[in-house]
Amino acid sequence: MTVKDLYNWCKAYPHKEAEVYLCKDWEEVDDNGMLTDLYELQDVTYQRNVIDMGMDFKDQYEVILCFADKKADAEIRY
Repeated sequence: MTVKDLYNWCKAYPHKEAEVYLCKDWEEVDDNGMLTDLYELQDVTYQRNVIDMGMDFKDQYEVILCFADKKADAEIRY
């Protein structure tokens, strides 16, 4: 997914105040069918890679999403 794809998806999403989580296991759900293996997004940053093209250089950027190490509390999600 590119930043443009993510931006367009988020821009079209109707709930602008929704929290962002990482789900590691889509099969892990509670009795109500709600996902439980969720980790809160903590930070967004980027890194630049300089690629040697021989006679020229090219910049390549990667967006890095940092998620919490422990699962989010159930109270936050409901």
